[in-house]
Amino acid sequence: MPQVFLISRWGDVLLGLTTGVWAYYLYERRLHRPDGQRLADLVRWKFDQRARLSQSAQADSEGWEEIERELKWKEHEAVHAKR
Repeated sequence: MPQVFLISRWGDVLLGLTTGVWAYYLYERRLHRPDGQRLADLVRWKFDQRARLSQSAQADSEGWEEIERELKWKEHEAVHAKR
């Protein structure tokens, strides 16, 4: 059985996405949600949270690298002090 499209292969996808986004926009406007509880606010909060976690993980990684360098240096000093 051949595939049947309403508009075209990609046109149907775009139509569905556009309709869904528009419907959700109208739904949120009708509810009069308070600031901070709209979908855009929640998505922004989640992205900010991930950015903070990424920055803290990077700082953690840099801290561990510094500790490893100090440990290697102290091991190097200890080996040369025994000679």
